Amino acid sequence: MTPQWRPDVPANMVELAIGKCLIAEMDSSRWAELGLLTDTREVILQHPRLLRSLRFNDEDYDEHVFAMVPVILGAEETWGAPARAQNVRARFPRLSMVADFVDLPAWLALNEPDLYSRLFLDEGAEATLPDGTVLSEAESLAVKLDVAEMRRQVERIRRDYTADPESAIGQAKELIESTCKTIIGITGDRDEKHDVPTLVKQTLLHLGLDPSQVSIGPQERAAKRLLGGIANILNGAGELRNARGTGHGRSGAELVDPALARMAVGVVLPAVIYLIESWEAQAGSPSPSPQEVGVKIPADADVGRILRHDTFGEGQILQTESTRHGTVATVDFGPRIGKRRLLLRRPKGGGGRVT
Repeated sequence: MTPQWRPDVPANMVELAIGKCLIAEMDSSRWAELGLLTDTREVILQHPRLLRSLRFNDEDYDEHVFAMVPVILGAEETWGAPARAQNVRARFPRLSMVADFVDLPAWLALNEPDLYSRLFLDEGAEATLPDGTVLSEAESLAVKLDVAEMRRQVERIRRDYTADPESAIGQAKELIESTCKTIIGITGDRDEKHDVPTLVKQTLLHLGLDPSQVSIGPQERAAKRLLGGIANILNGAGELRNARGTGHGRSGAELVDPALARMAVGVVLPAVIYLIESWEAQAGSPSPSPQEVGVKIPADADVGRILRHDTFGEGQILQTESTRHGTVATVDFGPRIGKRRLLLRRPKGGGGRVT
């Protein structure tokens, strides 16, 4: 999984990080490749000093690289708006493209760990969205269950949470469906009915968490109310999606209140986490060890082993180096992709395996 940019990262720090990486990593052929990728080839080739100063190792090379950074990032400021007021992704439309090209997180983790910390959220710091909504824990549990669709749903919630509340609600409802179907399927009881109330009822019954299964007593009454609240939350999210979320071809419907969308996502995620954790506790054995989203890593990620990446395919680990942000592996994905550096993480709680 690519590390998440900090929401408050200033544009100048992004330019500094990209510039330092380019200065250290680029040669003439890489500049030409980056120019083709970002549609800035002519600007790069026609620059009077950039490639010349690189070729002759002139002292002004760094200066020209930093001047080129906003160009290759596609900097486009809103007229009259100060740069500091803009989100870095809006200010730099090609940021992800360039960061992926130079393997920026891995390079920073190896060479500029303090700058990495300023730009990216580390694993322990990305447990919530800006308003405190739990997200990374749901993502981690989805990885444990090894259900790719659940991982994609959480990633889409992260993507759409602010900009597209209808989509975020739709993904929250689909996450409920995927969670319930997965738990029911794992316990061997499959049902062809896919509506949310039926799935939620079956899941709670299977886990012994349906309010009807709670005995009578002061503590039990409180538990009964809480479990009933979980069912209402999950069912309510499904109803909200049907009324205002994506997927039903609405015409003229009022857009959902963003605050309502945040609230819906914010209560659905802890409820989903509770269902998964309850299932794990009753199963009596831990789920498969989590792996980094997008990267399937052998138990011992040593030099020479094969690593599988969802985008790049299979590659051979050529080199590993530990940093305080994780292990950086240099992987050869063959002649078409070439060598890429990936930042791998260790599981929470320590242990020797890289994930």
